[in-house]
Formats: sequence, structure tokens, C-alpha cells
Amino acid sequence: MIETLFEIICKIPDAVWAAIIASLLTLGGVLLTNRENNKRLIAQLEHDADIRKTQRLMELRTNVYLPAVEAVSNTYLTLAKMADLDLSEKDISEVFSKSSASISKINIVGTIETVKALSALSSILSETYLQLVAKRTPLIERKNDIENTYKLYNDSSKEKDRLLELIKEFNLQGSTDKRRWEAINNRYDFENQQTDEYNKELDELEDKNSKELKEYAMKCYVSLKEVGQPITVAISAIRKEMEIPFDSDEYQEIIDNAFNSGQESLDRFFKEISQENG
Repeated sequence: MIETLFEIICKIPDAVWAAIIASLLTLGGVLLTNRENNKRLIAQLEHDADIRKTQRLMELRTNVYLPAVEAVSNTYLTLAKMADLDLSEKDISEVFSKSSASISKINIVGTIETVKALSALSSILSETYLQLVAKRTPLIERKNDIENTYKLYNDSSKEKDRLLELIKEFNLQGSTDKRRWEAINNRYDFENQQTDEYNKELDELEDKNSKELKEYAMKCYVSLKEVGQPITVAISAIRKEMEIPFDSDEYQEIIDNAFNSGQESLDRFFKEISQENG
């Protein structure tokens, strides 16, 4: 049977064998091609998945980092604004609370480098804030004293004007009521003395307040430089994660130049104020 099978195979024409071999070679080529295509497809799918993962992560970081940087910027500006005693403690506190909340979200998506940089920045912002609040409280109390004294001064001045009108009216009427005359005059003398005392107290309060407010304003401004370096480090870490080119040295130089220019302007401002009041 084997011999018969061999004879049959031998009788197959060469053209048929050539076709069979060609078909086998073609099939092998197709299989190899499909195998390589499958490898490339798998690699492409994995690459696309990595890209989508990176895009999702970058989008998440953008949604976290941009509000955080904005919050840091608002906090930075608020440090300088704290010299404005009309700005309430509540408004200042809200700025720092929102900043802390925004920065804390970075712990979820940030690298260790970024988390460390933002943690250091958050710490120095909080420390600076508490120091400035402690120095601001006596100024707020004195501001309230000045406002209260102004109110007392104005009330006393109005009462003195009213009594002066009564004195004029008394003289015009030619009244001879000595008891009423003495009562009006005594009251007028008292209010006149009160206005003098209030005026003297206001001068003392405002002189002291002017000096200490100037010192506090400079302290607030200097605090901007103290937090400037940590801000540069934090921004550098964030931009590195976002794959955005950043020259931290050049950026810090820009910040320092802006600070020095601002300090010169502030010095000139206080000098002009002193000359006008002097």
C-alpha cells in the first residue's frame, strides 16, 4: 500500500508540485504576515491605551493644578493686601482656607517632588499668614479706637454747636434767667473741653498708627519675597509634570526684579507721605 501511495505521488506532475509548494509558501507568508500584523496591532492598542491614560492623567492634573496655582496667586497677593486694615479678617481667612483646600488636592495626582514642593509652600504661607495676623490685630484694635474717638469727637462738636446756638438765642431774647445761662455755659465749656481732649487723643492715636502701619506695610511686602522662592520651586515641579519648559533661575530673577522695583516705589510713596505730613 505504501508502494502504491509512493507510485501515485511520483506520478503527480511537477507543475502540480510547484503549485502545491507555492501555495504552502504563500500560506506560510500569510501566516507570518498575520502574526506580525497582530503584534503590531497589539502594540498599537497598548500604545493608544498608554496615550489615553496619559491624556486622562494630564487632564486631571490640569484640573487640579490650575486652580491650585490660581489659589496660590490669590494668597500671595493677599499677603500684601493685609496692610489694608479695611480688609476684614473673614475675607483674608477665606482666601487662605480656599488656597489650602486647592493645594491639598495635589496629593491625589502629584508626584512626590510636586507634593513636597507644594507642602513646603503651604507651610510657609500658613506661617507667614499667622505672623502677619498677630501683628495686624493691634492695628485693627487701634483703628477701631480711632473710629470710636472720631465718633465721640463729632458728637461732642455737634453738641457744642447746638449749645452755641442756644447761647446766641439767649442773648437775642435778652433773657435774664441766670440759672439757665449758667447751665448752658457750663455745658458748653464741658463739651469744648471734651472736643479738645478727643482731638488730642486722635492726634496721638493717628501718629502712632501712621508709624506702625508703615512698618506693617513693609513687613507685608517683605513677606512676598520670603515666599517667592518656594513658589518658584512649586511652579517648576508642576511645569515639569505638565511637560512645559521652564527656566526656574530666569523666573526667579524676574520675580526678584519685580519685588525690588515694587519696594523702591513703596519707599518713595512713604517718603512723599512723610514730607507732606512733615
